[in-house]
Amino acid sequence: MRRPLRAVATAAVALACVAGCSAEPGDAAGDAGKADKAGAAERTAAPVPSEIRLAGALATRTDVRGYRLEDNDQPAVRPKADREECRALADMTGSGVERTPMAKAWSSRSYGSTTERGLAVTTSLFSYEGDGAATTLADLREALDDCADGFSTSGNNGGATVEYVAVRAEEVPSGGDEAVAWSMTGRAQGQKVPLRMTAVRQGNVVALFLALHLTEPEKGELPRDLYDAQLRRLKQTLGD
Repeated sequence: MRRPLRAVATAAVALACVAGCSAEPGDAAGDAGKADKAGAAERTAAPVPSEIRLAGALATRTDVRGYRLEDNDQPAVRPKADREECRALADMTGSGVERTPMAKAWSSRSYGSTTERGLAVTTSLFSYEGDGAATTLADLREALDDCADGFSTSGNNGGATVEYVAVRAEEVPSGGDEAVAWSMTGRAQGQKVPLRMTAVRQGNVVALFLALHLTEPEKGELPRDLYDAQLRRLKQTLGD
């Protein structure tokens, strides 16, 4: 990936918080509240995967074919949004554990298609303590509502300022406990790069997919085979 594109997507590139609900036994809202609390308790008690375990949960050449694989080990970057309400989206364009909520561990790998020249996907796994993973997706949903008119980030890889326009929610693919999908176009150093991003929560882990096409931007869709293979690998490696 050329450096200007790294300035737009730095190679790493979040369900509402559980709240108490009082209801009579057998009440539907009460049952849902109990289920939410039970899910929160399970996530809180579940072991938080380390960086090594996350690295082992990334899709390999055995899991998916037709891609060139490259591990992402560049220094962590956390771009800063010009608007606080867009912070969650800005976090998704960075790399490493520095974000809100703070991730416990992070690991990332890039996949270059050998059948669709120019198509590149970066997959990043983040583990969280407590309800951090669920809060991350909730914050993303809220940011998509608040930032549809766009935002910009500073402190990106290479020091560039990136302006994001045409921010919109996209159809969410099936899989995982919950997911958020969106698209936005990054504009930096004279280039406009459409990005397709999908965040999927599996327990206390968030899998983030960033897809772009370097030569034909309109073809920057997330390949379903890679998406499905990664979720299978995640479940097999870390459990449900």
